[in-house]
Amino acid sequence: MSAAPAETAKRKLLVIDDSELILAAEEAVLTAAGFEVRTVSSLRQFVNALIDWQPHMIVTDLYMPEMQGDALCNWVRQQVATSSIPIVIYSSAPDEELAEVAKNVRADAYVSKNAGIDVLPARLHQLCDEILW
Repeated sequence: MSAAPAETAKRKLLVIDDSELILAAEEAVLTAAGFEVRTVSSLRQFVNALIDWQPHMIVTDLYMPEMQGDALCNWVRQQVATSSIPIVIYSSAPDEELAEVAKNVRADAYVSKNAGIDVLPARLHQLCDEILW
């Protein structure tokens, strides 16, 4: 009898944010929580990782100079190969705004950066359990 996917493979997260400092913190916390993490800070890096690495879930900031998180979500949802990848918006925007944006762009969830980075791993594990496995 084979093990369930969650038991045999790490959950792969592709994280995009324009802040290298935030990306480093997210990578450290999420890796320590058992995720396999790739972080990117540009749209080009994001597209390459999305194609080459095929993550289980995408975590995106909302406010980025090259492409806003809502536009990124819309783009991902329009591509046949990526339309079903769960997307989590992780931003310091007010909760009401995050909820509205997440609904409008069909993101699967949002997490407020204002709640602290410590809540991110547990929320992402919960979402993986609910959505992926």
